[in-house]
Amino acid sequence: MTEPTLDLVSDGGAILWSMVSGEALEFPITLDFVPDVTVTGYEYEAVVVEGLNVALQEEPPTQQKPVGESVLLTVRLPVYAGVWSGTSPYNTEDVVSHGSVYYKLLSGSARVSAIDPSVDPLWEVTTMSKLYVQFPTNILADWVPQPQAGYPVYGFFELRVTEPNNTIFRRTWKPVRGLVEIQFSPTDQVV
Repeated sequence: MTEPTLDLVSDGGAILWSMVSGEALEFPITLDFVPDVTVTGYEYEAVVVEGLNVALQEEPPTQQKPVGESVLLTVRLPVYAGVWSGTSPYNTEDVVSHGSVYYKLLSGSARVSAIDPSVDPLWEVTTMSKLYVQFPTNILADWVPQPQAGYPVYGFFELRVTEPNNTIFRRTWKPVRGLVEIQFSPTDQVV
C-alpha cells in the first residue's frame, strides 16, 4: 500500500507566473475537462496569497505569510456571440461558431464583415474550454517587503473550478497552482 504502482489521479505539477511590479496582465488557461466554460453553474476562483518573503531573498519562500495579504483575481469567460453571420456586428474577443470550429475576434468594435472567419486574419481558432485570469497592477500593494532590484517577491497562486450542483456529487478541481514571482520595477519608484 505504501508503494503504489498506479496513479489514479495524475497531477501535472505547478507553474510559475513571472511579472514585473505594476503590470496588469491577463493569461489564458484551457480546461480540457470542461467542454464549455460558459455553462451556467460552473464556479471559477483564482487567488494569490502573499508568501513569507524576506528582504534580499534569493530563493522563493516555501510558506505563506501568516496573516498575509490575499487577492481574489478576476476570471474572465469568453463571450459566445452565437453562430457566425456575415451581417452581424462583433466586438474584440467575441467568440462565434462556424461549422464545427470556434473563432475569436482579435480586434474590432461592432465589426461587420462577410469574410469567412476561416480566412479572415482578424479571427483566430479558439475553444470554449478557455478562460482568462487577470492579474491587477496593485497585486502586491500592501506586501512587505516589496521587490528590490535583483530580489523578487512571491505569492502562491491557485485556480479552483467547481461544477454545477447536481444530485449525485459536486466535483471540484484545482488544475493550476504555483508561484507568482513579482520583479522590481523602476517605473513604480517614480512619482
